[in-house]
Amino acid sequence: MTETQRGLCCHEAGHAVVAWSFGVPVIAVYVSFSVARGWQGGTKYYWRSRALHYMDRATSLAAGRAGEELFDCPAHYSAWLADLSEISVLLNANGISEDEHWARVTEARECARLILKNHRERAIKLVNRLAEAGHVGDAEFLRLMTK
Repeated sequence: MTETQRGLCCHEAGHAVVAWSFGVPVIAVYVSFSVARGWQGGTKYYWRSRALHYMDRATSLAAGRAGEELFDCPAHYSAWLADLSEISVLLNANGISEDEHWARVTEARECARLILKNHRERAIKLVNRLAEAGHVGDAEFLRLMTK
């Protein structure tokens, strides 16, 4: 496994663990490769199950980058740019001026980092499982989070 591939596992584990810490059910976490698209990853949640404050959602989105940084395994920068774009849309939708965006992004990244530090062992188990299998479904995810 290349450093970038492991970075994608760290990125997706960051999203999943932080969302789980907020009580959001995680349906699946995956990383995959195709010749046409290269390495891709995703985390599927059931957001409607729990109404989150917009900053908690921003923290969940920033958690991919925080996971990469905390576990020292960078993914493609485009993964962070996609998350950053979603955070910007979220902040705009909640009436936050663009002048305040970077401060809110920084706050979200720091919060995500603290959550991931507190759940480090769980996150590492998820990273390793993603690296091994490429996909973790909801039942397996819960087992990893509760062991």
